[in-house]
Amino acid sequence: MMKSILYVTLPAHADGALQIAQERGDRIELINHRGPFGSVDCVAFAPATAIGHFRAPVPARNEAEAARAALYAIEDELAQPVEEVHLVLGPRLKDTLERDIYIVDQALMKSWLNLLSKAGLSPAKILPEQSLYTDISIPVDMGSHILQREGARIIAIDSGMPAQAREALADADAANSLQDSVQIIRLAERSSSHSGVNLRTGPFALPREKKQGISVWRKAAGIGVAAVSVWTGTLILEARNYNYAAGQLGKRAAERYAVIFPDAAIPSDIDRATRDMLAVTATPDTIDFRTSSAALFEAITISPGTYISSLTFDGNAGRLIADVEAPSPELVSGIITFLQNRGFKVSSNAPEQSAGNTTSQIILEPMP
Repeated sequence: MMKSILYVTLPAHADGALQIAQERGDRIELINHRGPFGSVDCVAFAPATAIGHFRAPVPARNEAEAARAALYAIEDELAQPVEEVHLVLGPRLKDTLERDIYIVDQALMKSWLNLLSKAGLSPAKILPEQSLYTDISIPVDMGSHILQREGARIIAIDSGMPAQAREALADADAANSLQDSVQIIRLAERSSSHSGVNLRTGPFALPREKKQGISVWRKAAGIGVAAVSVWTGTLILEARNYNYAAGQLGKRAAERYAVIFPDAAIPSDIDRATRDMLAVTATPDTIDFRTSSAALFEAITISPGTYISSLTFDGNAGRLIADVEAPSPELVSGIITFLQNRGFKVSSNAPEQSAGNTTSQIILEPMP
């Protein structure tokens, strides 16, 4: 008898509800009961509206160093302190130092696990939706939101936005495909052909069954002593190789810089100098609705409890106007900083406080 597999879509907010589907043979069916489900395999999907997706160069010798480098690379784009987020890296991409970076609020991750536990579920995998759609080239309508590519990243656009705005973002084929299926079934089918990236790492890793008995500990100790010896020698070799490679890359970068800018002095930090030049050249002198709204909704996605109550785009003036409601003025400031780092001129009125929420009007314009 084939073992049953459950698929679960997680809510974008801590007080939301789970949606569950079950694989039966070659069919996937929605189920309404909430357990208990007994011993079943389970895969959960984290909504893209609650996950930040980035892609950046991550040079590192090991995964711990890679995580620190990745967090440093995107720190300025986060709308909350780095201590409050959980970061997971995708696999190394071929012929590049770039890696996909997924960010989720730690408190939300804990609430998901608590919600799953109450339903008697402990999924081995919690997959961000974006990690299943990194290869898309046109928007994908997921019902409650739209997945869309922005450069190398996949972002989520809230489907609750005005119809005119949604039509400008969503491809016609993507919108029609929603009628043929539902979100959870589409994700379940997608996960069968795309491995995704598991958020259950570090403090959120699936608890392993602890082995008992002194013989186990003796064996582990013996293996540990041998491993330390091998690891020490390997680490020395890796460090030498890494430093040599870094030196060679630095030398080549200096040579290319001298060729491209023959009259300029070679900067001590070529990486930073190059990033600064790219930031200047990438600054748009006009904005369109797709680009500006995508950046705005990405900022909203990584700002917990924040939403847009009104959105207006003036194509003639090149201006996007949004009324934003957030739990605190600090989150609004974080959104503004995020958008400024994206190369937009951002202005806002004085935040208004009411019923525990902060309301502010944010205006995006091209940099002068």
